[in-house]
Amino acid sequence: MVNFGKSKACTTCKRRRIKCDELKPRCARCTLASIPCEWLEPKRTLSLQFVDVTQTAVSHTSGTQVSRNRLALATPSKALADDREAQALAFFSRHYMIDQDTIGAPNPGLFGLFEPAVSTTFGNSSATRAVSALALSIYSRWRTDDGTTDKRVARNLSLSIGTLAGDLQKEESRRSDITLLTTLTLQFHSSFESLFSANKATIVHHLGALALVREFGRRESWSNLAVQFVAYILHVDVAAAIREHRRVHPELCRWSTIITASSLDPDSHLDALGIQVADIQFRISSLSEGLSSMATDALLNEVQKFDDCLILWHDRVCQSWGPFQWFKEQATVPPIQTFDKVCHVYTSIRAARLLNIWRSYRLTLSYLSLQIINGQQHSRTRDVDESTRTEVTSFLLVKRIQQLVDGVCASVPFFLGNRTKIGTVHDFDDPAWKFPTCHDLFEVYDMHDQPAKLKGLESPSTHMSHAIAMGVWLVMGNLTQLAAFFLMDENLALLLPLRSGQLMWICQQYLRNLSLLSVKWTSDSSLEARVLTGVRLPPEEDLIAAARRCVQRVLQGLQMTGDS
Repeated sequence: MVNFGKSKACTTCKRRRIKCDELKPRCARCTLASIPCEWLEPKRTLSLQFVDVTQTAVSHTSGTQVSRNRLALATPSKALADDREAQALAFFSRHYMIDQDTIGAPNPGLFGLFEPAVSTTFGNSSATRAVSALALSIYSRWRTDDGTTDKRVARNLSLSIGTLAGDLQKEESRRSDITLLTTLTLQFHSSFESLFSANKATIVHHLGALALVREFGRRESWSNLAVQFVAYILHVDVAAAIREHRRVHPELCRWSTIITASSLDPDSHLDALGIQVADIQFRISSLSEGLSSMATDALLNEVQKFDDCLILWHDRVCQSWGPFQWFKEQATVPPIQTFDKVCHVYTSIRAARLLNIWRSYRLTLSYLSLQIINGQQHSRTRDVDESTRTEVTSFLLVKRIQQLVDGVCASVPFFLGNRTKIGTVHDFDDPAWKFPTCHDLFEVYDMHDQPAKLKGLESPSTHMSHAIAMGVWLVMGNLTQLAAFFLMDENLALLLPLRSGQLMWICQQYLRNLSLLSVKWTSDSSLEARVLTGVRLPPEEDLIAAARRCVQRVLQGLQMTGDS
């Protein structure tokens, strides 16, 4: 294409009052929004400049509308080299925004809800600004920037919050999906930044989202997008409630009942079970010592009932999503790190995350049961039969916890692959980075040796993209939970002797995960390199001590608290 000298912005961008990169025949902004790109006839000069728009042309002739948008975003032309915001949005769209229409796949979560924020429907809205700020923050870390985008992030956040404040004054916009998306994006950005600064994230935007949903009226009047928003708010609050030993917000409990009753979505059902886990955890932690035998037996029965429900949930999804046993004869360099050579694969990164949430719930319930039984042992004298029953129950709980811990350990390679360094934007195309997938298997069977019925299977390239971008985030909670369980509770460590070398492996993977997230946990670069590669590790006691020091810091970054 020939571009004649210096050109002005297209008339479409002028009307939208946004920056135009002046790329013809379609600028990046109009390509991103999938709207007509209109131009006034320019005055021609003798100065000629050739611009490669091959990828932009391809985006108009292949795939669905969403796919076309993302291809154009993922391959910006050289003319956009100085437009950091466009690059950040392109990067974010390609590697983080998950399609919602993959048949049989789990709900994509918040990243599946961002498409409206970059569409022409909402234009230069508060959500668009919030997503841009989030995309810039994430992109700057993949570029290993030194804070050069901070001003752009702050500007977009300021504009987003300012626009949001105006929207909240109008009844129509207050009830819109885009306003709710803005509050959730701002909340996620707050949590994202808090992890790196080791500060507690506030829940001001989360509470704002709850208030907005109250304005939506009856459930029957909600849009499909609003239902997904509520499901996401519910999921976040369930995770926070369990982490903070509190109950889930009462209104969310009510919405969960409504959503779950009218949905076949396994995600919603798992969150409904999570509400029950949070509730019984709160009740047990609030009880005084010295419970009667009848009271403790009732609690144990209630915990077991919830655990049975979780088992039924797992039986429903395991043939579709995994885990599936993975065998790989060909060695990779660097090697994929496993514990005891065991690795599980799943149909998608989201499916793997849901199965680990399921494990997390069962670990919490099993730990609660052990606490109750341990309290019984110290509170009263028992007869021989009762003592025998207690010992058998304790043995079964310990065995269950060991199996759940083994499952989390076996899932780690699916999330982290053979990564041994902090990633950059160039690593998404690095053939040396390997991640195990279901595509490596000739025949796929679930863990009960039943033929798999795969649903929502991602392609190897999509899995690699999502694993690199989100794998360390999604397995972070599970590794933190295991580290906190076995490093911060001495009684539990005595009750649950893990397999030989397993605690050290968990600590190493936990520290490795922190490094891959660019979270600083040591000033010793050689120690960090050894943890990342798993080669010539320091003595076990040193590794465990380093992990123990990090647990509180990371938990503080993940903690959600009210504003002070």
